[in-house]
Amino acid sequence: MFPKRHTFAYSYLQCGYPIVPSGIKYSGFEFSSGEDQVLGKWWLRVRAEDYLERGNGERGFYWKLKSYLKEQHVKDSEWSYAYLVTAPRFFGYAFNPVSFWYIYDGENQLKKMVLEVNNTFGERRMYLLDGSSPPSPPQTPGSQRSSASEITGPELQDGAKSNFTDAWMKDFHVSPFNSRKGSYALKALNPFPHVTYDCPMIDNTITLKSSKDNAKIVARLHSTGKALDTDELGLLGTLRFVMSWWWVGLVTFPRIAREAFKLFTKRKLHVWFRPEVQTTSVGRPPTLAEIAFCKVFRNYLFELVHQTEDPFCITFKTSIPDEPLDTIATTHRRDRIGPTRNLEIRVLTPAFYSRLIHYTYTSEAIDREFVFTDERNRTLWMCRPQLLPLLLSKRSPLNNEKKNLRQVKRSYLDELRWMLLRKLRCSPADPAYTVTQQSSAFDKQDIRSRPYSELDNFVRSFRGQSFAQEYRRSVTKLFLAQRFCFGFPEVVGSADLIVRVLLCYLAATQFNSWSATTAGSILAQCSMGLVTRRNWTACSGMFTYGSWWWFSSSAMSVYACHAYGILKGYR
Repeated sequence: MFPKRHTFAYSYLQCGYPIVPSGIKYSGFEFSSGEDQVLGKWWLRVRAEDYLERGNGERGFYWKLKSYLKEQHVKDSEWSYAYLVTAPRFFGYAFNPVSFWYIYDGENQLKKMVLEVNNTFGERRMYLLDGSSPPSPPQTPGSQRSSASEITGPELQDGAKSNFTDAWMKDFHVSPFNSRKGSYALKALNPFPHVTYDCPMIDNTITLKSSKDNAKIVARLHSTGKALDTDELGLLGTLRFVMSWWWVGLVTFPRIAREAFKLFTKRKLHVWFRPEVQTTSVGRPPTLAEIAFCKVFRNYLFELVHQTEDPFCITFKTSIPDEPLDTIATTHRRDRIGPTRNLEIRVLTPAFYSRLIHYTYTSEAIDREFVFTDERNRTLWMCRPQLLPLLLSKRSPLNNEKKNLRQVKRSYLDELRWMLLRKLRCSPADPAYTVTQQSSAFDKQDIRSRPYSELDNFVRSFRGQSFAQEYRRSVTKLFLAQRFCFGFPEVVGSADLIVRVLLCYLAATQFNSWSATTAGSILAQCSMGLVTRRNWTACSGMFTYGSWWWFSSSAMSVYACHAYGILKGYR
């Protein structure tokens, strides 16, 4: 609606799935259990791992919804089952901007809704609504006409309500053309106003209001036809349905990019850089390197806790789907007295691990990623940060390289690899929102020498040696990407793949050229004589004919790919 008017409409496929406990039957029909990991057909289905908190997909939809509602302080007696409306996976692919969870109680009344919003960066935010804050009408006349259209529900019985309305504050970054300020208002049609209703319709209108309560964006998702049951389509109906809808999910992101291009080039809208998620949201999925760094950091915290003089209990929320929560507590000892220091560390986004390895000191990482930075840049959150000096004491062996844990003997080549990592260490990428305005009159550089970081010292020690090779390779790759590839490790991986392919091609070419040379024939006769008769006289011609330079260069070409792998540290 403002600052520029813009509108568009697209067709989109939505599917509905009842989320009920196991063993529920109605009129002789048994529903799919909410404990299932997958619902729907093989070609049109949803997976539990794709919804709500990341991970625990093997527990099923109902368990994940129940766990989420418990975290939001919703008692089990307040609800009974749910109905999920979402964009399904069509032949395994889906792009799902928003999903709607309709929460019903034991009396089949719509009591709550959960709006699960995903942005294009892989981040997620669940909004739990209970209808306690009815939306106020927008103040701009144009937006009032667009958002105030009444949703007409069916004729109801037993006092069931056909509409669900609520309003809530915005705290999640969705569009680059809107900040996190403002609020949302929802007006939704109840798809099942009573149990026997057999014609469910979807009609949801979401209005984004600015901080001054002006309607800024009005988005409506509504049914354009009667709901279909895939079990009743038959073969021809299924083929017709697939041909009509298979492409819709694939063009969702291109459609978003197309409209964003129009808003940026034609409407000249201001672009807001993506802030990091808040504690109420779910960060993007982690990379394989970040999963490895998380294991290292967790074991590093374990060593810190067990070496400090004060008893600690750390609740560590990792932001890793497979291991989302860990508790690290001090082992009880008689010489340790005093109350236990409770500390919660919550990683808001896996990007924290990719940034952590750039810092030489853990305290510096925590300061720049949580304490002394803009709220929109935070990748970490902690309660009671005043306890950190006790945990990160300079007297700890982990924080003193000369008094480190039991060291591991390494080869000279391995030490060279670690030295390369130390030389490549650099600062992480600048955050999206600067804390202080830097002066352009001089170039500010870090003149400190960069020794091995505290995390490096732990990995190089006896306690962390099991992580050493994977950690060193992954960290070196990220440092190379930050220094030479604009922070994209995929470019480093592609360059590495190209080098290995070229070396393999060189070796194959060398093998092919051997058969066309006299030296190659003599080498083949020598090899055959050694294998069959163990006769060294067959090799006499090799030393009288060929030059040592030809054989050495050929060997170097053949084994270049292996030598390249050895230099990188691959076993």
